[in-house]
Amino acid sequence: MFPSTRSPKTCPTERPDSAVAAPPSRHRGVFLCLFALIGLLVSLRPARADYNWNEIEADNSLLSKTTESSGLQGSVNLGYLATTGNSVSKSLNAKILMGYRVGRWRTDLNLNWIQASAAGILSDQSREASSQTDYDFNSHNYTFLYLDYLNAPFIGYLRRYTEVVGYGRRLIAIPGQSLDAEVGVGARQTLPTIGPSRSSAIERVALNYRWRISRTSSLVEGLSLARGTTSTYSESNTSLILHVEGNLALSVSYDISHDSTVPVGFVKTNTETSVSLIYSFN
Repeated sequence: MFPSTRSPKTCPTERPDSAVAAPPSRHRGVFLCLFALIGLLVSLRPARADYNWNEIEADNSLLSKTTESSGLQGSVNLGYLATTGNSVSKSLNAKILMGYRVGRWRTDLNLNWIQASAAGILSDQSREASSQTDYDFNSHNYTFLYLDYLNAPFIGYLRRYTEVVGYGRRLIAIPGQSLDAEVGVGARQTLPTIGPSRSSAIERVALNYRWRISRTSSLVEGLSLARGTTSTYSESNTSLILHVEGNLALSVSYDISHDSTVPVGFVKTNTETSVSLIYSFN
């Protein structure tokens, strides 16, 4: 499941010594404690039959499109992450997801943080913040504003900003399944790790699928493609979410991204495989 271990690739231009993650032995200890906690919770009692699975959220589209009640919902996600591509590492990752709905408006915020080191040298670092605000015309049609900021020097981005406005439609809305399609236009500004900054207009399409397999499990798939004059960026996010107990769930996810234009010395395809414990609140 996880890539073979080899020497991690360090960032060509940045190596902040002050941002060194815990040594691998500590990562293993936290990882074992995480699964020990899951095993303990499972042994206490089975999942409640009346549990509302829609309140366990581990994906940006899942939160924003399935929240039926007004107010604030969200989740905190902590887990183990393995990456391949420009950076080969095994580390801990953290994610915070919050969504707010009032009337026809929905807004969600997704914060994702990754950091790892090997032999005291920073081997992977990524910080991303994305937000989407939707306005529902009816149960099947909506308009949206999507914003994203990415700082990931180990895959070639010192800074990358994305702004998109567009139209979305729920193509499938049956018990246990939903499929949303989005199309929009906007702009992207990129400062690569190596080379000059670039900006261009972009066209972005996205598909977000959710399948409630059972009372205690769901599958989430997100696909997106952003095409500009300088590059085309595609991304796939797949998550299997298992309800553990109360507000706790376990997520196993696999993400893959591809950029058609990357700085010299970087590869075009990167992957992330993660196992995370999720705590949701509302």
